Amino acid sequence: MATPSPPRLLPYPAMLISPMPILFLAAGPLAAVHFPSRCRLRLRLRFTHAVAAAAAATTPENNFAVEDYLIANCHLTQPQALKASKNLAHLKSPANADAVLAFLDGLGFSPKEVAAAVASNPRILCARIERSLAPISAELRALGLSHSQIARLAKIAGRYFLCRSFVSKVEFWLPLFGSPERLLQASDWNYWLLTSDLEKVVEPNVAFLKQCGLSACDISKLLVAAPRLVTMHPEYVQDSVRRATQLGVSPGSQMFRHAISTAGCIGQEKVDAKIAVLRETLGWSQEEVSLAISKAPRILVASEERLRRNAKFLVNEVGLAPQYIARRSVLLMYSLERRLMPRHLVVKLLKKRRLIEQDRCFFNVVAPTEDKFLEKFVAPFEDCIPGLGDAYDSACAGNAPVTTEQ
Repeated sequence: MATPSPPRLLPYPAMLISPMPILFLAAGPLAAVHFPSRCRLRLRLRFTHAVAAAAAATTPENNFAVEDYLIANCHLTQPQALKASKNLAHLKSPANADAVLAFLDGLGFSPKEVAAAVASNPRILCARIERSLAPISAELRALGLSHSQIARLAKIAGRYFLCRSFVSKVEFWLPLFGSPERLLQASDWNYWLLTSDLEKVVEPNVAFLKQCGLSACDISKLLVAAPRLVTMHPEYVQDSVRRATQLGVSPGSQMFRHAISTAGCIGQEKVDAKIAVLRETLGWSQEEVSLAISKAPRILVASEERLRRNAKFLVNEVGLAPQYIARRSVLLMYSLERRLMPRHLVVKLLKKRRLIEQDRCFFNVVAPTEDKFLEKFVAPFEDCIPGLGDAYDSACAGNAPVTTEQ
């Protein structure tokens, strides 16, 4: 009796074909086994997938080390490269990245600017130069931006830098800000200026502000003080204007844009709380509150603690009348420790030595810049009062106050 031959082992891909019995596969070619056409198609598809998987398993692994490339060629730190590499895991070679870096180098990007642009938007290394980078850079140069300014825009805008609508947004903002540098400064604070929808958000907001009497110059200054305002929903901007008028500031006044920026950054509940502090501390009437806000709407941005401490100091230490403060309400915004108190001590000493007039207006003492104050109230009297400048500096630093001792 003949010894039966051992069963023939199937190749790996064929073993994956299931759930058909192995007997049918060993008996002959797949086409020789009579299955319904649908089953034959399913078996062929499974066989094809198995062969592809087996081929992939034998393919050498990608040797392009993205993280090392980012550190060596893009000047990223190790933590930056680790984070950025997650967006570039699909890269198989440095070819396109090399071309992008060469293009940026041709634009005049410094290594630091390249690092900032790549860290902000790692996928810039995947950009098509002829389709995106080259035309965008050329159009920005035509708008008057320098290579360095383009580099800063790429850092600020991130992935939006490569959007087709990006240049049109820069073109829209430039006339309002007056210069690329001012636009860059505002965009640094609020990059939504470069990413918000022009047609649905920004243009309606700017048009509405112009209807309220604000000039292009006013709007550009408003954007510096409250850069997020015009990128908010139009209903929010309209509500801010309505609340600004309720504060008692006339739409045609110079302070109206300050009132809008104030109303745009704090809610009505906080406004009411701060007005209550002013009434309680200074005993102001509603008319005096309205006068104070119309003179300096930004006092409502100051904390309740600052308003309370400054009001008490001005009344109790300096001896100012609440009505005087209402007409010069910006006094409530100054730093008590670094401005109001040190300057008051200097003027108090000068008055005691009869070196200045006794009725010197306190507002004219604290309103000037630091350099102007030193020039007018410290430098001319250091011969009469040795060490006055050092004592003033010490008081500004929160140390010993200005003393009358020589």
